[in-house]
Amino acid sequence: MLKKLNEIAIITMGQSPSSKYYNNNGDGMPFLQGRTTFGDKYPSFDTWTTNWNKEAQSNDLLFTVRAPVGDINISPTRIAIGRGLAAIHPKSISYKYLYYLLLSNTNQFITSSVGTIFDSINKEALESVELNVHDDKMQNHIVNTISFLLLKFL
Repeated sequence: MLKKLNEIAIITMGQSPSSKYYNNNGDGMPFLQGRTTFGDKYPSFDTWTTNWNKEAQSNDLLFTVRAPVGDINISPTRIAIGRGLAAIHPKSISYKYLYYLLLSNTNQFITSSVGTIFDSINKEALESVELNVHDDKMQNHIVNTISFLLLKFL
């Protein structure tokens, strides 16, 4: 069934605190401004902040909203997010299913219907992206199958 992203998830757009609050010695909350320290699935941290405005919770999806648009990682813990990221928190589906769903629909986020490449995406555009959301049984099957294949072949 087609659903808009804001029907299945809460989207928090990042906001950068003043750089005077940044540090690299672990004081405060881990902070990500963009994809610089993204890994295959989870980011690493090299910056922390003692003052922040927006945050992602553990297992929220971290989605890049500036060039490049559409890179995705999973937040391993509560973190502060800057203006290059959005935190996507699933409402009624598992974060693992939403992760794979977003990965499989990356082109919807990086190109418009006329083929123009986005160098950024705003909250309204992100919320209105339509995705084909499977029923609960199929969601579980998809997550279990992908997890099995990743364990078997990686």
